[in-house]
Amino acid sequence: MFKKLVLFILLLITSKIALAAPRFSVTFVNPGFANENPTGDFWRNVSRIMQASANNLNIELKISYAERNHILMKQLISQALSNQPDYLIVVDEKSSVIPYLLSIPASNVKIIFLLNGPSKEAELALANAGHQIIGTIEPNNFQAGFKLMHQLARKSMKSTAPSKHLLALLGDVATAAALDRQKGMLAYLEHNKEIELIAEENSQWSQQEAYRITAAWLRRDPSITTIWAANDPIAIGALKAANELQRKVVVGGINWDKNIAPQLDVSIGGHVLLGAYTLTRLAHYHQFQNYIGHLKVSIFEQLDTSNLLLFNAIHGNFIGQLEFSRYINEPEQFTIREINNSIKQKKQQ
Repeated sequence: MFKKLVLFILLLITSKIALAAPRFSVTFVNPGFANENPTGDFWRNVSRIMQASANNLNIELKISYAERNHILMKQLISQALSNQPDYLIVVDEKSSVIPYLLSIPASNVKIIFLLNGPSKEAELALANAGHQIIGTIEPNNFQAGFKLMHQLARKSMKSTAPSKHLLALLGDVATAAALDRQKGMLAYLEHNKEIELIAEENSQWSQQEAYRITAAWLRRDPSITTIWAANDPIAIGALKAANELQRKVVVGGINWDKNIAPQLDVSIGGHVLLGAYTLTRLAHYHQFQNYIGHLKVSIFEQLDTSNLLLFNAIHGNFIGQLEFSRYINEPEQFTIREINNSIKQKKQQ
């Protein structure tokens, strides 16, 4: 009881500190859709959790959606810079944002990259062009690709098939996140020869494209036992093809998507929280002006019973009751396990 009282007082104090901090404005150009779409609900959930975090941190947050349209994304970035928020959060999807920023005059808006950021060389070029880049926050996508392959291999080894072939469905061939996930998968296979990689195919982050590719490969190769997918929508497209062809395969993806992850053999996720994490880092930066830098966060975990509370909170309304302000001065505590425990404690109060 005493511990609960202390925790409550600490949460109350950190919440009051956040509310007392100077209010500032942030614009986030989300590369995805505001509503349901064939590429999944990942980006919509990023925004939902960010809004909950902004409410808790007393941040004025504006979100616009590029709808996977790079021309629209550039227009939205231009509009955001014209409106001059204190901070602009962008995603360098398919490496399209950095060349655009280098082609336009710099502004006094401070920019932070989320999930897909620039290389050191590109960041230097942006700085030399006058853009105020204060940091990049990315998940460790190599870790995600490796973990996914490791868990799939464990499950696939239970198959009695004499030969075990792997079909890898990539996100795209340009985005850093997609390439790092692919590298993680290949790193695991380099040292673990129990499964043979038979093909790598570009699914363009599309469920329908994954369905088409998988159906063709399953008809061609009866030894495919495992399908590694760069995200959950790709994985569910592959699973649909396998079910229709009555093929028993182990399928896994990345994202923790609500109506998809529970159907898969493996789903790796947690990075949907990094938009909210970025806002906590901006809250600290706004008060103390400490350079954020290039952060690669190892946040990915496999969905299982140990983090089911968090998974349900992400896809429900409970996430809005979390005290994100507690992570302003303790960013190392922003982990799947800690947030899941926070939800458990909150529900027990």
